[in-house]
Amino acid sequence: MTSFHSSNIAPLCRIPAADLRGGRTARPRVRCFAPSLGAGAPPWVGLVASALLLSALLSCAPSPPSQAQDSTSSEPSDELDTTFDGTAAEGDGDGENGCAEAATSAELLPTNLLFVVDKSGSMNCNAPPIDNECLLPERKVASEPTKWESTHAALVGTDDSETDRDEPGLFRQLQGLAGLSAGLVIFPVDSRCAILARGALTTDIAPLDGAQVQALDAALTLTPEGETPLAGAAIRGLDVLRERLVSGDIWGNSYLVLMTDGEETCQEAALDDLKEYVPLALSGFDIRTYVIGAPGSEGSRALLSQLAHLGGTARAAECEHESDQRNVGDCHIDLTESQDFAGDLAQVFRDLAQTTQASCAVDVPQDAFVDPDKVNVLFTTSEGSKETIYYDERNCSTEANGWQYTSTDQERIVVCGQACERLRADAGAKLNVVFGCKETLIR
Repeated sequence: MTSFHSSNIAPLCRIPAADLRGGRTARPRVRCFAPSLGAGAPPWVGLVASALLLSALLSCAPSPPSQAQDSTSSEPSDELDTTFDGTAAEGDGDGENGCAEAATSAELLPTNLLFVVDKSGSMNCNAPPIDNECLLPERKVASEPTKWESTHAALVGTDDSETDRDEPGLFRQLQGLAGLSAGLVIFPVDSRCAILARGALTTDIAPLDGAQVQALDAALTLTPEGETPLAGAAIRGLDVLRERLVSGDIWGNSYLVLMTDGEETCQEAALDDLKEYVPLALSGFDIRTYVIGAPGSEGSRALLSQLAHLGGTARAAECEHESDQRNVGDCHIDLTESQDFAGDLAQVFRDLAQTTQASCAVDVPQDAFVDPDKVNVLFTTSEGSKETIYYDERNCSTEANGWQYTSTDQERIVVCGQACERLRADAGAKLNVVFGCKETLIR
């Protein structure tokens, strides 16, 4: 457990985008430059090894078919090979429809959620309208929950044995869901400004089974105290996600969820470092940063809004994220004017769960042998049975019950509706994607 301090600035290295999108067999070029972060730059900027490992992580596309199994068949066929062994498929069609034989099998992209939660002394206050100012870090009305208790309830839930009232929070609602892992960072870790050491988490990132939910519950059972080392805690959290992705300990979609009820009070200079690191985490490792401003964070609206914008989670394209006024900004999730903090926070977490949980999405291999306009998608259950998922171009959030591309670049396939729910419910389910065959349309 340490206070956040930075030294030993290392060159920051990036792989040119063209190398990431181009051939996967050649070693990518790495260009380095000295970051102009000034004195006190955080230790995460030494990304030379990380950038090289990132290129390895991004090189997971299927290998091109061998000469013995060419990308086109000498005997065209409209039959579909459902063996899905990653090799060429051949059939005995009538020659009317040619079928290239590139097949790939992929598990659903899992989701990793890391919550970075402020437990400074001001979280001991009741939320508005009971306490609108929190001049003293203490509860005004004993019968009403504090901001910390509301946070605990929203994340884990309440279990009142005297009234038989059991309201599950986010973690208990998502418990056992396939492809979903969560971890926790609490800051500060003492009564002043200390944060966790580099690489450490309050609760490690792990699948949300019963044991993990209990561990998260135990970590949140404490009394708030201390200052608000917001920048250092968030940087350390993003750094852990980056390191785990590079090492292969986690993979898939990763999100940091930062929640605070105040302003940086420990090392304000580190805020510039945080604003450098958030977009680097997004562009280099696809780590998105959600930001929640609890009552008391009014003076941090500009900062929190900017972080959400930089982290790829702005609530609207036209939101304010460049204001010179500290209390102006609306790109983040702002609960400072909530009159029901407990209820509104619980709803925020439910919405985040819908947005971030296993997205039923798979990446399309960026391979010269893959034709994204000719694809069949099949669902393989954990027991091995297979069935076709049909193409459905309707709105994925409201109507569709099939697969579609997430954007016009056709680099990712997502399964929507009840088909997605079935995939999420089966921990061993896989999407089998066959490229080159005639597209199957919704019926």
